[in-house]
Amino acid sequence: MVTGDNELTALTIAKEVGLIENDEDVITGEELDKLSDEELKKIILKISVFARTKPEDKLRLVNIYKSLGFVVGVTGDGVNDALALKRADVGIAMGETGTDVAKEASDIVLSDDNYATLIKAIIEGRTIYRNILKSIIYLLTSNLSELSLIVFAAILKMPDPLLPTQILWINLVTDGLPALALASDNRESSILNEKPRDPKERILTPKRIGFILAIGLTLATILILIFNSLLEHNSQIYSKTIIFNVLIFSHLGLAFLVRGRAMFKFNKLLVFSVILTIILQFTITTVPFFQDIFKLGLR
Repeated sequence: MVTGDNELTALTIAKEVGLIENDEDVITGEELDKLSDEELKKIILKISVFARTKPEDKLRLVNIYKSLGFVVGVTGDGVNDALALKRADVGIAMGETGTDVAKEASDIVLSDDNYATLIKAIIEGRTIYRNILKSIIYLLTSNLSELSLIVFAAILKMPDPLLPTQILWINLVTDGLPALALASDNRESSILNEKPRDPKERILTPKRIGFILAIGLTLATILILIFNSLLEHNSQIYSKTIIFNVLIFSHLGLAFLVRGRAMFKFNKLLVFSVILTIILQFTITTVPFFQDIFKLGLR
């Protein structure tokens, strides 16, 4: 808590909300002025309340926290909060009681002035970001497996395992539906226990790239081995039909794999998309009209 009010007021409110237990956890603006930045860095994590502070004190505290590697969010409603709101990673102004200056300096305006709304916003933001990651990783991994399968077949001088109409079907239906379901996946109960992510972190980190390459190339290798084995004893159209279906069902399994620890948690939209994809795939594989369009056959 950083406030311009006197220390007794700040202390009383802080104790009521459970922010502090001891009076020594409060430091005033006058005491701040006597401390150098290095001295303040050593004690700042032990202090929960700063009272009788000036606008420049608030700005200084934000800079100190950021220099220590924290992702800093500042809430405020007055003109004297503007500097800190602007400098913070996320400035949050009060919508009902906040001044126009505070709102202009902020990144977010809290329309109901309710701090509980911030918690909901953090949960929602982290969930959205994580779901976007799941969809990206799923699509890149599945597309890599398709591309690698075709490249491996070309290198080994084998027939094309997938036809253009089949690739179009995979991309539009069997990849699209699970990806949409992953983008609206359920939030995890432990999401608030995680540390804030580094704002400079790339979407495709080395770990994620490794996952995409490992799963995509492994899947393509398994498929090309199956395809080669099928060609030895069966017709091309039958072999392509089997590979086409195995690839699709492996992508459906991949949709659950990219969910990580939440792999087995129920997501009705994902389950619906998988069931719908299975029904559609069964239809185009067995109905003669669609067999002609997609060049499929079970003989």
